Amino acid sequence: MDKRTPFEKQFTKKAESLGHEVDPSYSGRGMYGRVCPAVRTKNPDDFIAEMGMKGLKVDQMGLGYVVYTG
Repeated sequence: MDKRTPFEKQFTKKAESLGHEVDPSYSGRGMYGRVCPAVRTKNPDDFIAEMGMKGLKVDQMGLGYVVYTG
């Protein structure tokens, strides 16, 4: 059974169609073990603009960033 929300499904489908590799089980700060899809990128602003979706979240990961649905 797919437990992803419609927003998570839309994020995954769009990111993959644009050629990005999606991590289906990202768990970030303050998520307390909950998981969501995410994409690692060096430029989150360009990725978010390319996706054209509102409500995405960004975390810095040392040398790069991760953009996720939250």
